[in-house]
Amino acid sequence: MGRFSNLEFDGHEPPGEERSSAGQEIRDEGYYIHLGDQDHRSARFERGLRCYSRALEFNANVHAAWVGQVQMLIELGEHNEAKLWSDKALEVHRDHPELLSGKAVAWARLGDTDRSIQFSDAALSQRGTTPLVWLSRGEALMAGRQANDEHCFEKASAESRHDWFMQLRIARSCYWHRHFSRAMAWATKSMKQEPGAPFVLHVLGDCQAALGMQGSAESSYRQALSLDRDFELSRAALAAVEGQGPLARAWAALTGIFR
Repeated sequence: MGRFSNLEFDGHEPPGEERSSAGQEIRDEGYYIHLGDQDHRSARFERGLRCYSRALEFNANVHAAWVGQVQMLIELGEHNEAKLWSDKALEVHRDHPELLSGKAVAWARLGDTDRSIQFSDAALSQRGTTPLVWLSRGEALMAGRQANDEHCFEKASAESRHDWFMQLRIARSCYWHRHFSRAMAWATKSMKQEPGAPFVLHVLGDCQAALGMQGSAESSYRQALSLDRDFELSRAALAAVEGQGPLARAWAALTGIFR
């Protein structure tokens, strides 16, 4: 089962996770969840996955680490394994709304919109909501081409106190489902709040490229790399954009007009 089997806990440190911190911080589940959250916000999904897995070695009952693992698998495009890990997590945290929401997103990206909405309904039926539950609901409705998806995204943004990262995640959801103009609008909101985040600039570049704005996309990717020269997502995207010939660029610009 590929990555799924490799995530079983083995007691070893996640390679490359050593990072400097002030003082001698206790390395427990909270420490690794914090590192995983940092990695998510900086698009280091593989490393974040290892950190959340490490947190579960300390405490398999902490739901945030399970949720983090599912989110990283979705970001990595491992949707079947995200679904499997949601099931495993729900054995520990029965009916947890954020785990149900993760499964809803996995089903949406696998193309089963009925099951996606079913699990989103289950998440909403639990007591209380979180920004992640509303983000998932918006994506489930968008995938199923049902109304009110934008209302759900607005709720996710509002309940997160308009956190730039939640706005960026909304942009990523819209982009995945090829709503490029909407994705760019949300990415622009995120950039206004956090203009120095390479991940924000990268997503903005992806939206610009999808809309045929190749020159702007190149600029966004270069800005991201100027802030973090090791930001591999933008490095790969920039190489792809630069590799396009003039005819491909003209076609991208023309098709972008009509999207």
